[in-house]
Amino acid sequence: MQTTAALATRVLPVLGPAVTAAAGVPAESIGHVAAAGALGTMWFLMSGSPLLARFGPIRLLQAGGVLGTLALVLATTGFWPLLLMAAFLIGVAYGPSPPAGSDILNRHAPSGHRSLVFSIKQSGVPLGGAMAGLLAPAAAGLWGWQTGLLTAAAVVGASVLAVQPLRAGLDAGRRRDEPAAPGTVFAFERLVAPFRALRLAPGMPALTAAGFAFAMVQGAVFSFYVTFLTADLGFGLVAAGAAFALMQGVGVGSRVVVGWVADRIGSARRTLTLLALGSATMATVIAFHGADWPWPAVLAAAAVSGVAVSSWNGVYLAEVARIAPSARVGEATAGSSFFAFLAYAVSPSLCSVVIASTGSYRTAFLMVAAAPLGAALLLGRIRGG
Repeated sequence: MQTTAALATRVLPVLGPAVTAAAGVPAESIGHVAAAGALGTMWFLMSGSPLLARFGPIRLLQAGGVLGTLALVLATTGFWPLLLMAAFLIGVAYGPSPPAGSDILNRHAPSGHRSLVFSIKQSGVPLGGAMAGLLAPAAAGLWGWQTGLLTAAAVVGASVLAVQPLRAGLDAGRRRDEPAAPGTVFAFERLVAPFRALRLAPGMPALTAAGFAFAMVQGAVFSFYVTFLTADLGFGLVAAGAAFALMQGVGVGSRVVVGWVADRIGSARRTLTLLALGSATMATVIAFHGADWPWPAVLAAAAVSGVAVSSWNGVYLAEVARIAPSARVGEATAGSSFFAFLAYAVSPSLCSVVIASTGSYRTAFLMVAAAPLGAALLLGRIRGG
């Protein structure tokens, strides 16, 4: 479910040049699509906690899968306002993944392998991205970009059925008496829940701020990489999609390896600090890509970026779960993740404005590269771990 939820969020940016051309908007407008998706996830993370308790993690993931499938179909209209609405709904559909996944894994993951297990779960994100990079441009090249979206919709829909046999066991602890009426879901106290979650542990504000900084780079790179290679550097959509798939594919393995390393050295904080430095470096390298770069060099940079830019999530979520009170892990994860998705919303839109006003993708990538350097300083403030 993590993989297919990520596939739904990645397919529109991967098809960005074709989608924006069909909608009649500038190529850099794909950043607003990515931002709309992040806003949808933020809304769920603010308001969806009662739904997790009421229906259970598996049923909530299934509901997200159904919504994501319908939203991808809606996006095939190619009408810009509906594309933005579809992106928002895809973001809402992704929303259950962080808290539901953490709820399940916190109950079942061995304490000595927490970073590894959470990183295995988070490896589903780049795996979904790799699927998007390989499937969507290929389908678009043969039958049109709408077919790329429908292919992704079919995969997401199939995952909803695939997890049904797990529902009875993993949702056994759901609280059927938990209020889940619209008045409860949209209540003011739910909207401020992410901010209250920062008070659940002393290190939570600094860890959350670091996650925000990591997400600034990841949001920019994942949203604009294919469009950058095609619209700015002149590579073909299928080639750019393959490079994106390589970046994501390397991220699948690197998230697992990084989680294992964090467990072995016994410090999520030190692991995240090293990743922050690597993330800033690779965002800078991408900024200085040129049309005259040999294709193997582009692929090599994509592979290294898959490690440096996207391997932080599992270790970060495991650390949030570690420092939070055990009975409030889902709440802490949703609250802290809210701010990461705030960065996913801010970063692409900000980059879109910078690119439109300066005509420079380089300036946008260099701007976000500064954020992880601040994350490295923030992580030093967290005691232990």
